[in-house]
Amino acid sequence: MPIHISLKKALDMFSLLLVPALVCICHVDIITCHYELTNVAYSKPVTLSSLFDNDSRYVGSKVVNGLFSDLTATAAERSPWLRIDLGARFEINEIEVFARTDCCGVQLHDVDFKVGENIHDMYRCGHYTGPTVKGQRIAVFCPHNTIGRYVQIQITKGHNNELTPAEVLVWGVKVN
Repeated sequence: MPIHISLKKALDMFSLLLVPALVCICHVDIITCHYELTNVAYSKPVTLSSLFDNDSRYVGSKVVNGLFSDLTATAAERSPWLRIDLGARFEINEIEVFARTDCCGVQLHDVDFKVGENIHDMYRCGHYTGPTVKGQRIAVFCPHNTIGRYVQIQITKGHNNELTPAEVLVWGVKVN
C-alpha cells in the first residue's frame, strides 16, 4: 500500500530535521572559535641586555609602543636580547618583529624567539636566520599550547651585534 504525503507535509518534516542540524553546526563553530588574538605585548615592560650609548632615545619601551618609525637599540655585544614581561600568562600564537626602516636591516640575523613562564626557564618558539632588509617583517608561529609570561628575542651568532628592532608584536590570548 503506497504512502502519500503532501508536498507541504514533506517540507515541514524536512525543516524539522534541518533546523537541529544547523543548530549543531553553529554550535561547533562557536566552540572552535572561542577567542580572538590580540597584541598582548603592547605597552608592556621591556628589559634590554644593554642600551645603545646609554641613550634614552633607544629605550626598550619603544619596541612595544605601536610606532614603526622609532626603534629600540642595544649596545654592540655578543648576544644582545630584549625581554617583554606580558604581566600574566598567555597562550602565544605568533611573534612578529619588524626591522627598522631607516637603515641597518642586516642587524637582525640569527634571532631566537623564546617564551617562558619565568626568565630562568624559557624555551625556543622559533628561529630566524636572516639577515633582514629595511622594514622587513619576521613572523614566527609558536607551537600549539605555547604558554608563557615572558617573550625574549636574542641574536645568537656573531661577536659584535646590535639588536635594533622597530617593533615587536606578540599575538596571543590570556589563560588562567
